[in-house]
Amino acid sequence: MNTPPPLPFLEFIGKLGEGGMSSVWKAHDTRRDEIVAVKIMNRDLTANEEDIELFRAEARTMSDIHHIGIVRSYELNCHDGYWYYTMEYVDGYNFSALLDRKQHLCEADCLLICESIAVALDYAWNDFGVVHCDIKPDNIMINTDGVVKLTDLGLCHTFQYIKDGMRDIPEHVMGTPAYISPEQVYGDVEPDCRVDIYSLAASLYHLATGRMLFPGMTSEDMMRAHCSELFQAPDPRVYRPDLSEGFCQLLEAMLVKNRDYRLSSWKDVCTMCLAIEQGVAFKPRKGTNSSMELLPPTEKPASAVADIPAPVAATDAKSDGKPAHESKSSVPQPKQRVMHLFTGRKHKKREPQIQIDPESGKKILKKHKAVNSGFKVHRPAEW
Repeated sequence: MNTPPPLPFLEFIGKLGEGGMSSVWKAHDTRRDEIVAVKIMNRDLTANEEDIELFRAEARTMSDIHHIGIVRSYELNCHDGYWYYTMEYVDGYNFSALLDRKQHLCEADCLLICESIAVALDYAWNDFGVVHCDIKPDNIMINTDGVVKLTDLGLCHTFQYIKDGMRDIPEHVMGTPAYISPEQVYGDVEPDCRVDIYSLAASLYHLATGRMLFPGMTSEDMMRAHCSELFQAPDPRVYRPDLSEGFCQLLEAMLVKNRDYRLSSWKDVCTMCLAIEQGVAFKPRKGTNSSMELLPPTEKPASAVADIPAPVAATDAKSDGKPAHESKSSVPQPKQRVMHLFTGRKHKKREPQIQIDPESGKKILKKHKAVNSGFKVHRPAEW
């Protein structure tokens, strides 16, 4: 879609992005008198009721979840055959764009991103039973105030079930091949939060090293690599020797191919992140293969070695096997865990561009530094 259709109360400013199902535009909402993002479903998909329902479900989910770490939608509408919804506009970047600019992020930034997304998704899972199912750097954003936000909810519970125990790639797989979990590829089990734990780790591997887990493959081969015990990505320290052993152990535990042996809750993810920030490494994990190979462990003092949280089934014994999302969020409350990364200076008073050189008396053009040019992390005092 090169130009947006005329929609009521919306004055379009520019295009923000486009995917296989929709395009996203920046616009001024005249009724709200604010800048919003507008997601418009591709017209050729509106003939399929299932695609329309998926689009509507995404809008409803984003509207229901009120969390600083998740982009919220405002209003769902259909006008002249076009389905669309308005949502919060994030003035900032996604981490895919930051990778193009920085090649990789430091470990401290990756840990804070991990904690921020873990808190948001723990809230979505425990309070609403929502699984994102498409965690990737493109869907993780940071605004100019330094708050990490997750976008594009709505792909949960849409996978085909396999028949007769056949272990093959379904005709339609919902997710992104570079970051998809094995159970999403097979589609043989009900997805839960462990789907997102795997995909977040695959994204963090990319952010920390500048390389995907399985680069240089076709989409189908990449998905098979996530599932096969024969494929393991190298330890991140092969590319970034400055990464800590604890951080690599965290990724390895999140990337276990068999979800029964993977980290099973966002609380466990946060617990490991906080321990890593204290310089703690972990005892070797026991269980099946991960999608990432670890280098041999280094000798650590006993006080600096902790156990990796034991995996447990992500279901409630009292709920007949249904996902345990009836209770409130299991990690500290969001207000205590707001991430303020890459804090911008957008409120700083701008100086005139044309200035007088005091020595020569000539007019000179002063160039401004780019907002967030240093990408410095500002950790809140309570952390």
